[in-house]
Amino acid sequence: MSTRTHRDFLRTQLLEVQRLKALAGDHPIMSVSYRERETEIRGQIETLPLGQKEAKVVLFFSGEPVQGSQGIDALFAGKVLEPFQTMVRTQYADRWRGMLGSRGRIAGESQSRLLLTALPRGSFGLELTRSDDDELFAEDQLADTLADVARLIDASAKSDEDFAATLDGAPPRVVQNLKGFLEIVSKGKAGLQLESGDLRFILSPAQALEAFSRVSSTITVEAEVSLTGVCKGILLESWKFDFVPDDAEPISGRLDDDLTEDEATVLTKQYFNEHCRAALTKTTISFKNGRTRSTYRLKSLSSLSAP
Repeated sequence: MSTRTHRDFLRTQLLEVQRLKALAGDHPIMSVSYRERETEIRGQIETLPLGQKEAKVVLFFSGEPVQGSQGIDALFAGKVLEPFQTMVRTQYADRWRGMLGSRGRIAGESQSRLLLTALPRGSFGLELTRSDDDELFAEDQLADTLADVARLIDASAKSDEDFAATLDGAPPRVVQNLKGFLEIVSKGKAGLQLESGDLRFILSPAQALEAFSRVSSTITVEAEVSLTGVCKGILLESWKFDFVPDDAEPISGRLDDDLTEDEATVLTKQYFNEHCRAALTKTTISFKNGRTRSTYRLKSLSSLSAP
């Protein structure tokens, strides 16, 4: 049960207790019991502040793969969970672990791993919860990541502008998994209700199909580029860089996932605030509405005198 659903449940209980308290009137026992219960429920509601995030998400499905609240097609459920989990891992790695390229192992996998912990009834739901580990801040980080993913899915069904704006905070690799997730939902003629913390949105089967069409029309192109300019910094902790090309706007991005920490340290020592040549992978995302977005991944730095 998400925070929002739990709060709605408590509010329903509160209204029922208030109704019974009014019926009890001045009864010496029942009126006291209902007042105490009312105070107890109000206290529980106050412990669930608005805007809360949590390292848990519930995916409620409706439509053809679902038979009321009895069950969900096992093949559909198995297929839909994989791209969703990968999307979460990708966003988590990009936001909290860095070192995320276009392929290969995703950093921070253990901290972003979700477990299937319940099958809530409504239409039919799959509750996914963070697995336990010893990472100090992993729970809050995963809660923020799930909120990012939820907003991205929601925006993909709204408009080209909403989707493009929301995608500005997501790595290009997320788009691939978002497309896979929406493809399974739309081809299954399913509807989706997603809940995580206080976030909740609903997509009808028609909206899920529209979202898939929008994401499918997004084109991602990679190109290797070489720029001369000044390296303004490499941050090993976040795996990011800043570079000011000659006669162009400053750019920033992530270090390539093939670089080691030792190699990145050497680049920092040799080229910080120096005029040099940067070898980069430029990823350009073109949206259906004509808007484009470019991201950069630094592969290496070299002296201008180098061949």
